[in-house]
Amino acid sequence: MGNLAVKDNLRREFEDLRSDLNQGSIPKVAAEYQKCLNEMQNLPLDIAVTGDAGVGKSSFINAFRGVKDDDNDAAEVAAVEGTKVPKAYPYPSFPNIKLWDLPGIGTLKFRAAEYMKKVQFERYDVFLIITSDRFTENSALLAKEIQKMKKKFYYVRARIDESIKNESRKRDFNEMEALSAIRKHCEGVLKESAELSKRVFLISNHHAHMYDFPLLQERMAAELPDHKKQILTLAVHIFSENELMKKKELMKAYIKKLAWVSCTCGAVPLPGLSVACDVGIFVDALKHFCHVFGLDDRSLRFLARQTGKEFEELKSAIKKTPLPNTINAELVFSLLMKSSLWVTVSVVELALDVIPVLGSLFGGGSSYVVTCHFLNSFLDDAVEDAQNVLAKLLE
Repeated sequence: MGNLAVKDNLRREFEDLRSDLNQGSIPKVAAEYQKCLNEMQNLPLDIAVTGDAGVGKSSFINAFRGVKDDDNDAAEVAAVEGTKVPKAYPYPSFPNIKLWDLPGIGTLKFRAAEYMKKVQFERYDVFLIITSDRFTENSALLAKEIQKMKKKFYYVRARIDESIKNESRKRDFNEMEALSAIRKHCEGVLKESAELSKRVFLISNHHAHMYDFPLLQERMAAELPDHKKQILTLAVHIFSENELMKKKELMKAYIKKLAWVSCTCGAVPLPGLSVACDVGIFVDALKHFCHVFGLDDRSLRFLARQTGKEFEELKSAIKKTPLPNTINAELVFSLLMKSSLWVTVSVVELALDVIPVLGSLFGGGSSYVVTCHFLNSFLDDAVEDAQNVLAKLLE
């Protein structure tokens, strides 16, 4: 049964290769896919985090990026407003994604009337307006100005865990009813003050897996332009099976692009070149997979702290995927040597390299198929391990 599945996968990969070749030559198609890969790695996504002073913007930025407040690269969390100028905090594994900690609006240094110009509102792709208590006049002003620029914004009611804790002291407390009442109140004030009907996201910076934090991430990604939607979807933490499957589909498309880069190397009639290219591509790709699916120490430690789980407990759920700090050329080569497909293809390729035209055709096609097969197998393992970690989080 397993051999039949492998044969079906290989047949589909050859069909994909033939279909794309109908659109142009190997170098032409590969160049188009390389351009897409470069865009994915370098396309900037600038997310502005704004709101009144002292509402927890810095803590929110840390939670969204998956870093702890006391990490070296964390946004500084202060008892008083500490942000004097807009400051960018890159996403750890996706540095082209930046969350900007903007100064609090309405402080002595940043009067509301001058705020938009001083923080260069036009430079950001999307806005998050944070409040920790009530919707203020300044927040209404921000919402109106962002709407004038025809950009997306999301209203975030932070510290909801503290509010629920306070509400729980009341007689006949019901958490769902309390959350509904808070959301309804915030949306009502928003509509009255800014004449906007917007969804309000109730979040906790210290429990990112709870309340509306996962929904906020999902909604933001869904409403961005296509390329930026993809990079944010790949970057955010996995809190649901739906998010996991979205990442898997994007990584399948990513694998196809990498396979075409490998195909270009394989088509060059130099003995051993395609092998060297493949191993280099695989090292980077496997590390990328681990970061995308949260199978790295930083992600696991963040999730452990947010959920109250033990780090080692979450780490024990990873059965098949190596941690990124252990992935190198030696490890990749050892994994390839366990693949009968790769061994067979490599032997034939070396034999044909002395026949220029035939060697180029076989080398390009074999590199494409081996890359697809190897990386899709690794992807299946990474998804399974991510599902195991998710199950531990939800226990």
